[in-house]
Amino acid sequence: MASIVSSTGASGLPIDSLVTAQMQAEQQPITDIKTKISSYNTKLSAYSTLKSGLSTFQTAVDKLATAAKFNAQSVTASDATSISATANGTAVLGNYSVSVTQLATSQKLASPAYSSATDIVGTGKLTISFGTYTAANGGTPASFTANADKSDITIDITSSNNTLAGIRDAINAKNASVSASIVNDGTGNRLVITSKDTGEVNSLKISVADDDGNNTDTGGLSALAYDPLASSNNMTQMTAAKNALLTVDGMSISKASNTVSDVIQGVTLTLKTVTSASNTLSVGTDTDTIQSSVQSFVDAYNALNTSMRNLTKFVSAGSTSNGALLGDSTARNIMVKLKSMLSASSPTATTYKTLSDIGVSMGSDGSLSLDSTKLQKAITNNVGDVAKLFSPSATSTDPQVTFLGSKDDTASGTYAVNISQLGGNGVNAIGTINGVTANTTGSVLTGVIGNGSYGLQLSVTGTATGSRGTVTFSKGLAGELSSLLDGWLDTDGALTTKTDGISSSIKDLNKKADDISAKLPAIEARYRAQYAKLDALLSSLQSTSSNLTSQLAAISANS
Repeated sequence: MASIVSSTGASGLPIDSLVTAQMQAEQQPITDIKTKISSYNTKLSAYSTLKSGLSTFQTAVDKLATAAKFNAQSVTASDATSISATANGTAVLGNYSVSVTQLATSQKLASPAYSSATDIVGTGKLTISFGTYTAANGGTPASFTANADKSDITIDITSSNNTLAGIRDAINAKNASVSASIVNDGTGNRLVITSKDTGEVNSLKISVADDDGNNTDTGGLSALAYDPLASSNNMTQMTAAKNALLTVDGMSISKASNTVSDVIQGVTLTLKTVTSASNTLSVGTDTDTIQSSVQSFVDAYNALNTSMRNLTKFVSAGSTSNGALLGDSTARNIMVKLKSMLSASSPTATTYKTLSDIGVSMGSDGSLSLDSTKLQKAITNNVGDVAKLFSPSATSTDPQVTFLGSKDDTASGTYAVNISQLGGNGVNAIGTINGVTANTTGSVLTGVIGNGSYGLQLSVTGTATGSRGTVTFSKGLAGELSSLLDGWLDTDGALTTKTDGISSSIKDLNKKADDISAKLPAIEARYRAQYAKLDALLSSLQSTSSNLTSQLAAISANS
């Protein structure tokens, strides 16, 4: 702000220097606040890094959180150039013999030749239908059965689109199950109409309402008619609609598509070429995918562990190299709980109960390492047990009580099952899980909300009522970890609560600094006014002193 008086007063008082020193003292609280805010921002950044690491780790954890993740299957073909295949995890492991004698094709029709793509064909209406032509005694088509899954396509042809090119564009503008193009075969330009889908059921029939009044001649729009059952068959079939013909383990099969997913359970076949010999498909466990998921889990945890060690490291007292979260109780709690969880034992697995059993071990620095050979052996020997280690599973003391499923909120534990009425034949069972009346549908009991067994689904069969033993349920390592991570990362979780508190403190501190800053101009003005008065007083005293000195000198001289 502008100075009220000169830098040096009439008395020689250094007003600016004195005010500057005073104002520095007044501004010290703002400096302290900014230092505190900087410290808080450093913590916010550290928490952001921690949350990012936890989120990345949770993504890797979720890849192992369901038993289906361990059902990954691979399919190898003895001749991959003719057939490729994938499995969805429900296929029966084993070998299948597949031969292909015919690939599925789409029907393709060509019009008579025109000298130019701009030649006028005619006006009227085209109707394209889809269906199957059935031949009488293997000869000429005798009937047409419409494809119930497809609607007819109607195209109006007017003077604005009645050329060969205009009709092509009008058909394609429908963006339906046919496409049109113009091909010059050396004798002229032909409109080619192709069914986009393969198979006999997608054969084409083209009906014409010709504005020239004759729907069956070769002139006008009727030149594009195609119906093998009628005389108006003016387009030429270039390629017939055919089904794929194949045999699977000796059984003959006909399919409209070259992609076949409903022949071998859980397997989708892609037919590429006709086979010259039987092609052997082998369905097995995709150990590479499972190995990759476990490796990603290990890598994500190690990245998190490194990040947390850096955030909480101690170098020396007061060192600027100390971790931003050194001594932070939340960070310390996260590290302790994660390490404890990773060393836990599965209550439902039989052979592979801990991470170390499948080749995942923890070092002295908290990092994980993976023995791929040991993991491979575990997957090969008992992939189901490996799945139980990571994903939800349950064991029952009663063989007729079967675990069907659970929810994310179902708690790990051992639950007593009691049946007072059996279910079946339209009657719902009546029973309890963990001493609480369960929801029932038929013979299936489901744990109710508000109880640890919430979402636990059990099928109870047999004839016995009363106590049906106990069910031990485990969320699995991945399930427990995911729940733990949710507790930290949720919008009302520990980390969010922590960062919200810090952000609120920063907001309060900024307001406090603003309030102090707003008062500084008035304080400076007050200091300058006070020093101005002091300067005036000193100047007056100096003047009085000077006058007295002069008078005393004059008296002395007269004497």
